[in-house]
Amino acid sequence: MARLLLLLCLSLLPLKAHATDFCDMDTMLASYKAAFNRQKLGDLESAHNSFKKLAKAAVAPAQRHVAQYFLEESRADMALENAIMWAQLAAWGGDEKAKTILKQAVESARHSVSEAGLRWAAQWRPEDTSCFVGEAAKIDDDDFQIVGRFPVVRHENVDEEVFAAMVTRLSQALENVTKVAVYFTPLIDLIPAFEVIEGEGTDRFIQWDADNDWIKVSSGFLQDSSPRQLAYSLVLTVQRRLFSLIKDASFADQVGTHYGKIKIYGSLYGDVRTKRFLKLFKEAIKEVRKLPVVLRDKVNYLDEIHYMPPSRYHAIRLASTKRFALYDHVRSGPEKRMMIVAQKMAFEEVDQIILELVRVGHQAQQHTYIEGMRGQVDGKKRENAILKALEGDMQGVAEAFTKTTAKKKKEVAHWDKAGPDGIAKLYCESVNAQVKAAIALKIHENRFSRTVDLKNCKKARAAWRTYRSTETKK
Repeated sequence: MARLLLLLCLSLLPLKAHATDFCDMDTMLASYKAAFNRQKLGDLESAHNSFKKLAKAAVAPAQRHVAQYFLEESRADMALENAIMWAQLAAWGGDEKAKTILKQAVESARHSVSEAGLRWAAQWRPEDTSCFVGEAAKIDDDDFQIVGRFPVVRHENVDEEVFAAMVTRLSQALENVTKVAVYFTPLIDLIPAFEVIEGEGTDRFIQWDADNDWIKVSSGFLQDSSPRQLAYSLVLTVQRRLFSLIKDASFADQVGTHYGKIKIYGSLYGDVRTKRFLKLFKEAIKEVRKLPVVLRDKVNYLDEIHYMPPSRYHAIRLASTKRFALYDHVRSGPEKRMMIVAQKMAFEEVDQIILELVRVGHQAQQHTYIEGMRGQVDGKKRENAILKALEGDMQGVAEAFTKTTAKKKKEVAHWDKAGPDGIAKLYCESVNAQVKAAIALKIHENRFSRTVDLKNCKKARAAWRTYRSTETKK
């Protein structure tokens, strides 16, 4: 519905763009692919010219191709200086392969030449784009606004006043991009639109939504002391999306990594120990393979891990929850199960992280069960209903379906409202999984007590007590 609203509004707005500029992701990708194909066919000069246009628009993979051409093919004056400059810019833009080209170019050049190339890179600025011409449209609508040339849509759960404030914050962040990420300003033009979603406390969720082809941004960014971090986040979000769509490029993400299919996203706030977070979680996911298959598979249910702790750059520096980590049951779906780490990394060890991964992974597994309940009736009840239908008892059929459906709808509604941590039965099931993992890892009692909150989970308490008693007698 929101997507349809966006398209309708766009059809009525005079958002003008110059065709010579790369004002959307599709145009940029089509130009890149065309240049790449010409390069493969041996038309190096034509490919170079096309890549250079993209390079001036801050597209890092294109900058790497330009650098490679100057290093290997060009015989023009100052080709080596140009190779160093473009390779440095591509490396700053996150292109992994550009680092190798930069190293080769610097090693093959005299000191004065390499110094000149690096100085050119520092002084380089992208060309001004003309993706928007005219005054920004003024719209009196609580669900839809325009910031410059960017449509902004309100999610239904976001309060109208919060939405209005976020529109202002987005406008401030877009203006700040030229100050905090001067080499990458043209990338902002590749953003199609924004959707403001609900977020409280330390929630700073921001991600390119491939289904709707826009950026989802949490209203939690209103709690920042300035719009600078949101400006950084916008550029990083576009870079991640851009590199994911270019086959011959890999992104050197400074605050993100992955292990297997699980993506790990750190925080851009400089005081929250993101490097330690990335290192520990990557190592923990690797060590999960030591667990029994049943427990290991729970962790494999997770697709993304997001780090959102308190920071001194937040207006409110309290964590959103007392728990170290939680399962984002609201934003997670069949294709994306998300874990949120809500506390700042301190003295946690790998085995403690594994226990949290198992607990949240179990909750992701529970989510699949909840989704299976939506709109379905129990198999046994369906069988009974069919038998009643054969007997001609249509009232019995209606009762069988209605009672079962009502019960499942109640369970699903409880999950949607309270989440897995708010339902005692489901919470204790996840804690049982933690205890099993702790026993398998032979974790020290002190680290266990700091990590696992047994609450009133009798089965988990009994299992841990029995294990400790057995260990003490050895």
